[in-house]
Amino acid sequence: MKKLILIICVALISSGTTFAQKKSAKNKKVVAKTEVVAPVVVKDAFQQNFSGSDAKWSKNYSGHWVANFTKEEVKTTAEYDESGKWVATRSAYAGDKLPETVATTVKAKYPAATIKDGWKIERSDVAAYYKINIQDNGTEKAVLINEAGTITE
Repeated sequence: MKKLILIICVALISSGTTFAQKKSAKNKKVVAKTEVVAPVVVKDAFQQNFSGSDAKWSKNYSGHWVANFTKEEVKTTAEYDESGKWVATRSAYAGDKLPETVATTVKAKYPAATIKDGWKIERSDVAAYYKINIQDNGTEKAVLINEAGTITE
């Protein structure tokens, strides 16, 4: 009787693991992305600031229009409100593509640091600055540098 119960338990456990590994075929729906078209007033404001640039548009969580484009081999994002007023621009740089003055300033303060990447951030409410990600003695740091070359950690 004990052997019979043991055999039944083993059969139940092995069948349970067999069914747990079985994948069911589900129909996946393919949803085509529709291209978002910004209003004319926003596009005109963008062309005034970045003439000749071709952008892909999206809308962010705050309802602002965001243009993603490449300018001089730098990936850039420009943000505008609904009326076409410029809000911010963010440009992503690889560590070796940062402007020379910024890289020199970082190397002067952190000679042993490795520059990983950086962003130039321009906003309508503050002066433009760079946010540089470095690795200094095994520690990851974000360093802020303004246009004048002043460093803030």
